[in-house]
Formats: sequence, C-alpha cells, structure tokens
Amino acid sequence: MTIKQIFILTILLTTSNMMLAQTPKSKKVVTQFFVKAIDEQTKEELPVELDIKLYKAKKTYQGKNEPFLSPFMFLLYESDTVEVKSKVDGYYSYTELLIASCDTCPIYQHTVTMEKRKPLFENAKVNDIVKLDKIYFDQSSFILRSDSYPQLEELYKALETNPKLRIEISGHTDNVGNAKLNQLLSENRARVIHNYLVGKGIDSKRLKFAGYGQTKPVSPNDTEENKSKNRRVECLVLAN
Repeated sequence: MTIKQIFILTILLTTSNMMLAQTPKSKKVVTQFFVKAIDEQTKEELPVELDIKLYKAKKTYQGKNEPFLSPFMFLLYESDTVEVKSKVDGYYSYTELLIASCDTCPIYQHTVTMEKRKPLFENAKVNDIVKLDKIYFDQSSFILRSDSYPQLEELYKALETNPKLRIEISGHTDNVGNAKLNQLLSENRARVIHNYLVGKGIDSKRLKFAGYGQTKPVSPNDTEENKSKNRRVECLVLAN
C-alpha cells in the first residue's frame, strides 16, 4: 500500500468516525399511558376508579378517569407488565393483566369495556337456576379470589332484601382429575359461599349447599373453553 493510499484510507476512516460521532443517539421514549372505561352496550365513556400496578417498575398508581374533564394517565418508562383494576358503580369490577411494549410509542390508550350488573334473581321462579358467573377460585382450590366479592355482595343483598328467597348453592367441576376429589372440591366451593352469607347475617335455614363435581356438565368436556363452562357455581331457587 502506498503512502497516498494510506492517507486516503485515513481520511475516509476519520470522516466516517466523525459522521458517527455527529449522529444523535436515539432517545428512550417515555410513554403516556391513558386508561378509560366504556359501557359494553352503549360504548359511552364512564367515570372509572382505577388501581394500576407495574410489576417490573414496582410502582402503583390510583386515580379516577372523568370523561371530558380529568383523564387518567401515568408514565411508562420501559416495557412492563401492567395490572389494571377498574371499578364503576353499577358495573362488574374488572382486573386485567397487560403486557405493555411501549419503548417506541409516546402515547398509549387502553380502554376497559364494562358490563352492567344485573339483578341476580330478577323474575326468577322456583327451580330456576342462576349462574354466579363472576365468582372465581384459585385453580384446584376453594380459596375465593378477591374479584369474586362484588358478586358475593350482590348475592347477599338479594337475599337480604327478599326474605322469602331460599336457595341451594351448588358447585360443579370439569372432568379433569379424580372424580371423588372433584366432588369434594365442588362441595367446598359451595360451602365457602354458604359460610360467607351466613357470616353476613343470612339465616342458614334459607340456604343449602351441595357439590356435584363433574356429574352435571353443561357442555362436553372436549375443549378447554367447554371445560371452563363446566367449572361453575350456581344457585337453585327453592322459594321466592
């Protein structure tokens, strides 16, 4: 290599390094994370109380989103797992877990769709079955999850305001596992709800509980979706 070639190469390398040095480094984006709630049917925006938990950042935020007045927003500095708890009077409460990958978006809008609460025993007759579709247990356990309590309160209020109402609380499972253990699990789940109501002051003479295990499926146990339908708690109306 000649001296001239070395000189030219040096200039090219120097120029290249200067260009790299002058290239601005990409700034890390801070995301404004907005949360709002809408009615499932009307799509109307609702005033919602929010409880936010960031798992990676180990931060929590609480507040309220007021439509057109005071939007709820928090800052997300990196991708994170975000827990969103939403509460609106007259609606079922919700808990959602989101994987928020927002390293490049300055604004993110999450919308929670809320379902209106319906009176549990409205127009219910003797022998009607009312499904408690907002009662949740830990897997293979009879420990109630915290998001079950809004519907438990509805059940309590229905019994409190209608002294003629008597019910049987029944637990059911899918066909996974041992049949005897499933029967015991379903009975214990029904018992927990019975004990909750008695503890709130409902006369135990108005309540029965039973566990039917996997003996009364409402769907074939052939898919996970159908199995989830069979894992349920129901109320049989004995008097109303």
